[in-house]
Amino acid sequence: MKRIYLLNLLVLGLLALSNCKITNLREAEDQIEKKFLDAVQNKKTIKNASILIHSDKLALHVSKSYGKVNDGKTEVPAIPIQPFHTASIGKMFTSVLILQDIEKGKYERTTPIFQILGKNFLSGLFVREGKDYSEEVTIEQLLNHTSGIADYFESTGEEKSSQAAVIHEITKNPNQFWTPNDLVTYTRVNQKAVGKPGEKFSYSDTGYILLGLILETIHRKKFEDLLSERIFFPLQMNSTYMHLRSKPKLQNSLALSHMFLGETEVTKFKSVSADWSGGGLISTTEDLLLFQKALVSGKLVSSKTYESMKGEYQFMDGIYYGLGLMTVRFGDMLFLMAGTPELHGHSGLLSTLTFYAPAYDAHIIANFGSTEDVSASFEMMFHLMRILKEVNELKR
Repeated sequence: MKRIYLLNLLVLGLLALSNCKITNLREAEDQIEKKFLDAVQNKKTIKNASILIHSDKLALHVSKSYGKVNDGKTEVPAIPIQPFHTASIGKMFTSVLILQDIEKGKYERTTPIFQILGKNFLSGLFVREGKDYSEEVTIEQLLNHTSGIADYFESTGEEKSSQAAVIHEITKNPNQFWTPNDLVTYTRVNQKAVGKPGEKFSYSDTGYILLGLILETIHRKKFEDLLSERIFFPLQMNSTYMHLRSKPKLQNSLALSHMFLGETEVTKFKSVSADWSGGGLISTTEDLLLFQKALVSGKLVSSKTYESMKGEYQFMDGIYYGLGLMTVRFGDMLFLMAGTPELHGHSGLLSTLTFYAPAYDAHIIANFGSTEDVSASFEMMFHLMRILKEVNELKR
């Protein structure tokens, strides 16, 4: 996820403060469904959506869906486990694979990436003010977006005015299948580095493509196979796979949720392959719950490593980035939201959310399938946190 077209936070905060008190779990479940439907109904580019709220601590599990999907013949009602494109949530998975390797001693966070990928392959990607910095870039700098490399997907810095970004190519050339090398080449040919290594934070899908290539080079296996072997199969994420590149363990007839880039539906476009290790996964809310529970409990990486994934690089007001993990602090967006507990996870450009609130042991997972409704998804998440707070008070 890159840009969030931020809502009117003042109005949001005032509305949130006027919520009626919840007196039992049934009321909480009804309020969760209402906030979800308020966020997705009557939206031009939301054809179907899903949400899952789960908390062992609060004895809460709410799974809902909205809208219809096309099963190839006709429109049918969407169900809560409808598979959807997770977008940049996939960066969490790439980061986990890298950090697992680091824990096993395959390389270190400070390992220069040219030692794995070769200087020739990195040619032109890290040139800033006439100097090539490719030998200084580390694995950690790719993970936390401080390597200085440009972003092929939405473009950054100096390239923003030129509109040199693959997001525009997806709708113009729907039949194009993008390989990882194509994506790296796009940055090399069309963009320039936005900073020196370690100089500043600048979100980059290109950096995460390089991480995927590092994994393939070290293990001599396809990135999607590594995901299956080390995450999907062990966690029994049987409905999760890499879009256009692999298949889920459980192959069913459920249609893929709708995807919109702007007002263009891209659900069946081959060009949506322009993501890969930057966020190309298809999953379900229940599968993502399995992943997030394993991550926060220390089953995928150690608890110490998980804590290190949380960062302080400002992505935008109230959102901070670490090693493939976002931290959301609503209180930093608006003073009226002060006191809202932190959430850790990731969001995606298709208005997808996978976040964990430690204060309530609560998981919030959602898909809207639309680039136009990212702010609406965050607004909903804030309202859900207010509901979880009241349920938490009931449990005392």
